[in-house]
Amino acid sequence: MAPSRCQRFVLLPTTMATACFLTVLLLALCAAPAPAQAARALTPGRAGAVTKAQQGGTGSNATAAAAAADEYLAPHNQARAAVGVPPLRWSADLASTAAAVVAQQQRQVGCTFVDMGGSPYGANQGWASYRARPAEVVASWVAQGRYYTHANNTCAPGRQCGTYTQVVWRRSAEVGCAQANCATVATLTLCLYNPHGNVQGQSPY
Repeated sequence: MAPSRCQRFVLLPTTMATACFLTVLLLALCAAPAPAQAARALTPGRAGAVTKAQQGGTGSNATAAAAAADEYLAPHNQARAAVGVPPLRWSADLASTAAAVVAQQQRQVGCTFVDMGGSPYGANQGWASYRARPAEVVASWVAQGRYYTHANNTCAPGRQCGTYTQVVWRRSAEVGCAQANCATVATLTLCLYNPHGNVQGQSPY
């Protein structure tokens, strides 16, 4: 598997004849610009609210922050438990860094993906054309696992597995995440991992 510390997903809702709600997942490479679908749906220069999940504070604020953090952490650790990997810890420092990054993307480039190639952390990014919940975004990353074969540490031809392997990377010990809510009701999500995963030649677990 080729090494990449930064992985991206685009989530686009669509309506079928049966009125069911489906999510189409499109993978974008780390160094590539945001897909054309995302660029057309966003309005650069218009900012919305930035939300971040951090532990700390007192009273109801602390409770809300812990609940928000768990929306990211729980699906990560469910996926890790499924392959016998220890759970991640929530990092308020990583969450704060992620919040600063998505806020900058929101203000300056209209909530498009950021190039995290030079970051010391692992990074998973997700863009949705609607107000996506954190657990939904993490689930889209975990869904890549269907294409991953652990026996020979490979991904199915024509598929990408990098967001999944970062989620379950054994040596990654902590995670922190944040979202930017864009003016177009789109959502940009970023999770940072320390230590980073997706090291060339190594199996995630």
